[in-house]
Amino acid sequence: MLFSLLVSLLLIAQCIGNQAFAAQPKEPALAENFYGVSIVGDHVWIVGYYGTILYSQNRGQTWRKQKSPTRNALFASHFLDRQRGWIAGSYGTLLRTDNGGESWQAVPTGTTEHLLRLTFIDEQSGWAVGSRALALRTHDGGRKWTKSQLAGGFTVGDIGFIDPQRGWLAGEFGVIYRTNDGGDTWNKQPSPVEVAFASGENRNLFALLFPDRATGFAFGLDGVILKTAGGSDWQVVRDKGSGPSHHLFAATAHNDRLWAVGERGIFLQAAADGLDWRPVKAATPRLTLNSIAFGGSGLGLIVGNRGTVLRSANDGATWSTLKLQLDRPPENSKP
Repeated sequence: MLFSLLVSLLLIAQCIGNQAFAAQPKEPALAENFYGVSIVGDHVWIVGYYGTILYSQNRGQTWRKQKSPTRNALFASHFLDRQRGWIAGSYGTLLRTDNGGESWQAVPTGTTEHLLRLTFIDEQSGWAVGSRALALRTHDGGRKWTKSQLAGGFTVGDIGFIDPQRGWLAGEFGVIYRTNDGGDTWNKQPSPVEVAFASGENRNLFALLFPDRATGFAFGLDGVILKTAGGSDWQVVRDKGSGPSHHLFAATAHNDRLWAVGERGIFLQAAADGLDWRPVKAATPRLTLNSIAFGGSGLGLIVGNRGTVLRSANDGATWSTLKLQLDRPPENSKP
């Protein structure tokens, strides 16, 4: 019950068990829902429904499918460098690569809960979080993961750290938790949007963003945005009536600007203080946008439902819809 409330709003679970769209191009992978994107230099990885992993080595000009060991939906990816990366997904799926995705290996997690977010604090310490208050933790660079269950049973929408000791969780019903000891213990914080399950309301938080050690933001249902200075008190800076009230699913910081994307193509940006969020002038489709990332040399990418990819080559000044092209292996010539 708790999980379905959150994920149905994320529009992530809508494709689990539903393998086809009304219209499919010749290459089905290009019409899948994309949920995560990672950029390292000129190299890009997109992950999505049905175990899809797409890779580009030239800033998104051409793409190829990487062999995936699963058909489960893949929700999040994280790369430490061009070679080492991880992917998290449904039913406890966790994948790792040490060669840029030339091969992916399934990592045992001991759970069938859905892993929605994935992050590494440094090369050794990482977290994957998801349904029913599940948190997986590694201290050895992702080789072994230990499982813990937070109190309350809520779905964890996101996790973020500003250093190895201080971090936050946010999720279902607007809850926010904080740790000051690297995740050994988590303490609930007052949240201005938290509601009780029995109330029948829902103010889920889907994403966290910490542009620096002093400032944090949380994003969620109906376009709500919270801000904290120092991590102790959270205040609403955007709520219903402040503009489009579509749900916000992902956010990032780049070049002293903040960016957030979500339901029905909503795409917002703000200055570094995060007090005034305005729509980005871009030809965004009215499809859900699930993830946004920036790399070097001006590259930015947004991915979303039904194969949606938006690309910027100038640090987000302008955006255009990217038509994906898959590299085809050369046909064997006859002797």
